[in-house]
Amino acid sequence: MESDSALVPRRYIDAHCHLHEYSDDEVRKLASSYVIIAVSDDAESSVRTLELANRYGVYACVGVHPWEVGKVSDRDLAEVERLVSQERVACIGEVGLDKKFVPQTYERQLEVFKRMVRLAVEYSLPMNLHTAGAWRDVFELVLSAGVDRALFHWYSGPLDLLSEIISVGYFVSINPAVTFQRKHQRVVKEAPLSSILTESDGPYKYRGLDLGPPLIKLAVEKIAEIKGIKIEDVVRAVSENARRFLGVNVL
Repeated sequence: MESDSALVPRRYIDAHCHLHEYSDDEVRKLASSYVIIAVSDDAESSVRTLELANRYGVYACVGVHPWEVGKVSDRDLAEVERLVSQERVACIGEVGLDKKFVPQTYERQLEVFKRMVRLAVEYSLPMNLHTAGAWRDVFELVLSAGVDRALFHWYSGPLDLLSEIISVGYFVSINPAVTFQRKHQRVVKEAPLSSILTESDGPYKYRGLDLGPPLIKLAVEKIAEIKGIKIEDVVRAVSENARRFLGVNVL
């Protein structure tokens, strides 16, 4: 595998990062080195994410995370909808369904997610999706609603569904946890490079990894290793995929 010492760090793509959890000084430094698609968890974090996008040139996703639906009011949902209608929003996210970690709120999750899907369709925005334990539920909802651009973040779901996700032009993102997570490695092996984005899901500590944009390099290296290709080829493909996902030139 060739060295990536000649690569410009800015060319690394973090397609799923909770940037609102970082300090402004941290955001400034990260945004100067990485292309970041910043996701939100609720109305309050959506406002901050948009502020960070305006200041630092990151790409803002707004929405309500399925883990937060129990604390989110209809007024909060209306605020997210207002932001989409009035601000420069790049994406709807992090939104979706979760039967694995919070199955007890599934009905409310479904209600909230359907509103987020309607927003994405109405404003022709891509979706940054949380799908833990509910991969097919999410896929069928976004597909039937006519969502044309979707990212299944940190995908480790069924491989038969992966083929369907890819067949309709949706994307999956690969996390630095791919260095040891075997299910995630199988996704890299099966998914074509044209369907892959990279992500950190930072700031998040996972099995000894302090996940954040600086670890995107690990994901890129592992993708290149699994596929037997050059690091530069992965970087170039992920950049093109990010452009197609967002509908704008990211570099």
